[in-house]
Amino acid sequence: MNRKNENEYGFNFETVVLRVKNIKKMKDFYLKLLKMDILKENREKEKETVVLGVNKREIIKLVSYGNENIKENNEINVYHVAYLLPSRKDLGNFLKNCIKENIKIDGTGDHSVSEAIYLTDPEANGIEVYADRDSNTWKWDRNYVIMGTTAVNIKELLEISQEISEFKIPENTKIGHIHMETSDLEKEKNFYMEKFGMEIVSCIPGAYFVSINKYHHHFGINRWNSKRKIIKKENSTGIEEIYISVNREIYDKVFLESGKFEIKTPNGIKLIIHLNEK
Repeated sequence: MNRKNENEYGFNFETVVLRVKNIKKMKDFYLKLLKMDILKENREKEKETVVLGVNKREIIKLVSYGNENIKENNEINVYHVAYLLPSRKDLGNFLKNCIKENIKIDGTGDHSVSEAIYLTDPEANGIEVYADRDSNTWKWDRNYVIMGTTAVNIKELLEISQEISEFKIPENTKIGHIHMETSDLEKEKNFYMEKFGMEIVSCIPGAYFVSINKYHHHFGINRWNSKRKIIKKENSTGIEEIYISVNREIYDKVFLESGKFEIKTPNGIKLIIHLNEK
């Protein structure tokens, strides 16, 4: 597969910080689903933290202060966090693990550029696990990538999966994109374009998809749930922070425009930016 080296995009998601109500239940769920390693566990006063990842890379950080409320239906947060697997065979292995572990799957999507499996964690946070198709096969209409939504061929995915005794997420799994909710589509879209120099690569009713260097999307943005109008409350569950590494050009741009490397999206999520010098 001609999967572009992640550094060629100049923009990489590193870690998502998820505020949770029941940290044990959430830890057990993500371990069962993704079979990551527990990299850190810490309890200090009221704060409890669990960090999950692969190959010593932190990918999911669960945090609880013991006073959380499950986010209400009118609170804006993240539509889903999407975990990118290295290959289609890995996606088949993941699917086989879901069946083995009796994990509920919400749906699937063959988006032409990728194939995806959708799930929801115990505290109603959306999850996508996907594998990209070879970027040389992606079709473009001028500056817009052609993405569709049909059902994934489950039978075929299972047929190409490996016979393995115990599933473990591949070492180079990463967060591939994040799909945001918003009450102001234009404001949210403009934020990513202005701060990071992203371009619109696709749009459908109620949603934009933006990226850097012709990825099919780094951020999705939608207002499909019209009830969600207020920013997530401080002690509500959901994504609170996203750690991102960027190249020098983007890094300097963020600092020149913001004067700092921690910026908040219009929907209230903190983005913590650091320089990737590789």
